[in-house]
Amino acid sequence: MKPLRDVFERQKRLTGVVPTASQRREWLQSLWSSMLDHEEDIIEALGKDLGKPREEVHLHEMFPVKKEIQYARRHLRGWMAPRRSSTPISMVGTRSYVQQDPKGQVLVIAPWNFPVTLTLRPLVSALAAGNRVVVKPSEHTPNTSDVLARVVAKALPPEVATVVQGGPEVSSFLTSLPFQHICFTGGTHIGQKVMKAAAEHLTSITLELGGKSPAIVDRTAHIADASRRLAWGKCLNNGQVCIAPDYLLVEEAIADEFTGALRDQFAAMYGQEPEEQLKNTQRSTIVNLAQFDRLVALVEDAIQQGAKVVHGGTWDAQTLRMAPTLLADVHMDMNIMKEEIFGPILPILRWRQPAEADNILRANPHPLAMYVFSKDESAIQHWTTTHPAGTTGINEVVLQVAQPDLPFGGIQTSGMGRTGGYGGFCQFSNARSVVQQRTRHNILPLTFPPFNGASIWLSRFVQRWL
Repeated sequence: MKPLRDVFERQKRLTGVVPTASQRREWLQSLWSSMLDHEEDIIEALGKDLGKPREEVHLHEMFPVKKEIQYARRHLRGWMAPRRSSTPISMVGTRSYVQQDPKGQVLVIAPWNFPVTLTLRPLVSALAAGNRVVVKPSEHTPNTSDVLARVVAKALPPEVATVVQGGPEVSSFLTSLPFQHICFTGGTHIGQKVMKAAAEHLTSITLELGGKSPAIVDRTAHIADASRRLAWGKCLNNGQVCIAPDYLLVEEAIADEFTGALRDQFAAMYGQEPEEQLKNTQRSTIVNLAQFDRLVALVEDAIQQGAKVVHGGTWDAQTLRMAPTLLADVHMDMNIMKEEIFGPILPILRWRQPAEADNILRANPHPLAMYVFSKDESAIQHWTTTHPAGTTGINEVVLQVAQPDLPFGGIQTSGMGRTGGYGGFCQFSNARSVVQQRTRHNILPLTFPPFNGASIWLSRFVQRWL
């Protein structure tokens, strides 16, 4: 692990050199230019690792990074400017402000499901905040990780940002080093390990985790519109999305109609026949055999406990493909309702009274995302105020992560901290509070010892009137 420590020490020597806004903007522009230079390599690598269609690479891997860079470059000088605070009467003669300082050395540990976006977006925030960054991409997408290493190496000197590759042992070693901040995106179990490692050095952390993100549909929802969006959101990246709808809570009165609408949407998107949908190459593959076997086991366990496959339910281990699958008659004792699915499987649960849905939502608290499809404003208010979630889409899915002006993140088991836009900039910065004397003549010295009768009068006056 000596090369990794050498990288860490090389960056450490330069953490006291705070880059200007112009330097940071140049870093970000260079990163995007390098991505464009390697665009075909990125497309090819994602095809090998995840079977991603070219269109998804452009829309969901390249474009989000471009918008993040553009947004950060446009607003960076304003973000860096000291934020003035008001001066109370008791502190007349001073001025107060908050300035955002770089945290120093940042470690970014990225996942495999969106290996470009979820690796480079945190890097953009860290660079915008003026940090030195070590990036550890996922070992489960080795071709993409190799390209990312070349992208970053061409864009930035290693003392600014560098990519290191390897498996869990590399991540374990890196998290043992005294970084000033760690940003981890992945599963809750590994996130707990990262948090424990960070505690050794009291390192601040950003955790982007997951959980079971519900989609609630009531009788007032626009069925065609809601089913189309949910079908797309469930199958984006073949369901391997941390904010994908994980299970559907649909009101009994429209449940049959809505299930039929979902089936129609899958047919329109991926082919009329089940075999067509299974072989359709406009969806990604499952990342590896271990994940594939886990998904198959979830479906088989649900069927054994009484669930019914109302659409799909076919798969091919040779190609790591799984057709969009809808499961009805699902109950909470099934494994599929106890863990995040991360695949193209959507369990459907019905409710008659909101209290029934409330009980199910409470059994899977703190999701990274919640989706509500309804025209009833009071119902929307009920769901969004009663059940906390990291992000929320109302009559929409997934798009909240694509809005660069919105901070993105979870709560408790779905994560902590925020990435993206100004929220990400602040996450990778230390907010320094500053009070500056503007004149030597103010009332503060009157409160210094030695105390006397006038001191008592003044202290009482300050407490009562200021």
